[in-house]
Amino acid sequence: MTYSLRRVLSITYLAFFKAKNTLARLTPKRIVVLIVFYALYIAVEIITWLSFGLDEIFFPAYRQQEVREPLFIVGNPRSGTTFLHRLLAKDEDNFSSIHLWEILFAPSVTQRKVAWAVAALDRRLGHLLHRGLHWFDRHFVSASNVMHKMSLVVPEEDEYFLIHQGATIIAGLFFGFPKATYPFVFFDTQLSRGEKRKVMRFYRHCLQRHLLAHGESRHILSKNPFFSPKVDALYRTFPDAKIIYLARNPLKMVPSYASLSAHWWRMLAQPDQRYPHTEYILRTTQHWYRYPVERLEEAPEDSRALVNFHELVADPQRIVSEIYAQLGLEISTEFAKILEEETERARHHKTDHQYSLEGVGFTKEQILTAFQDVYECWGFDRDMG
Repeated sequence: MTYSLRRVLSITYLAFFKAKNTLARLTPKRIVVLIVFYALYIAVEIITWLSFGLDEIFFPAYRQQEVREPLFIVGNPRSGTTFLHRLLAKDEDNFSSIHLWEILFAPSVTQRKVAWAVAALDRRLGHLLHRGLHWFDRHFVSASNVMHKMSLVVPEEDEYFLIHQGATIIAGLFFGFPKATYPFVFFDTQLSRGEKRKVMRFYRHCLQRHLLAHGESRHILSKNPFFSPKVDALYRTFPDAKIIYLARNPLKMVPSYASLSAHWWRMLAQPDQRYPHTEYILRTTQHWYRYPVERLEEAPEDSRALVNFHELVADPQRIVSEIYAQLGLEISTEFAKILEEETERARHHKTDHQYSLEGVGFTKEQILTAFQDVYECWGFDRDMG
């Protein structure tokens, strides 16, 4: 396992010395954000990498841990990957999901064991620590994003594992330099073979550690929009992997993604633009619509499923049943009841989030032109919006 010090130092240099006249310019707010981030990041990484070392001494068996038929959910951001991920995570007979606290603060076996020991002691002492963490989770983690509900104790994107390696698309986005993300935006086609191997080896070891720590024999369930450009790497790293790709009408996905991106930037900095990164969003999402589908169509039919977001949210029970049939999975009686309840809930659900294309820096004609082949492939409604 290796740490990508070169990339971390490069993005740090940009953040402090090349931020002038960018959306990440060093305003007082941005300086505070960076100081807090680096203080926490350095502390967490020192503990994490020491724990990785302890794993090699006390839990070396993780290297032989089998990652059997993992299931990956990919697709552009704001395309239903979180909805499907959290729905399938309720199928506990088949899947093991990874919670956000494990990804960010306990990726090693050693850290998990220590965390569980502390939790056991806290239960004997009246749950004082638990109540404090619950308060923090509710007031800071969950409250940080009303569009994408987050919590330390729910399954989340395990792209965040790669923060511990320093080789992730998230770094470029957080620091405000989208061009620094492009090797990861086009992961399979532009990143060097050597760096791809390092990234995927690190990621595989994280999954192996999770399975060993939990004594799992179930399938890993993972969802990552940022894995959309890694489909080939996933198949090469996990030859028996199964991948679900979700697609949503670009007239809905693009403004929703732009709004989410703007929300994060208003939290992290004081950008001049209300909706930054429009060029990045357009270029990235075009690739993530096309490349994954092209690569998946080369894979065996029982190892992939292409899913229309609008059909999924309209009838989760039917679409999930079709996914399971195609991928050779069985639906338990308990999970079948959950699907019935979710389908009934979907019939009455109304979103609180409304977006205007023009309001986030795009036009309808621009989207229809840029994604013409996507509309032809998926048959999306061109009048939606």
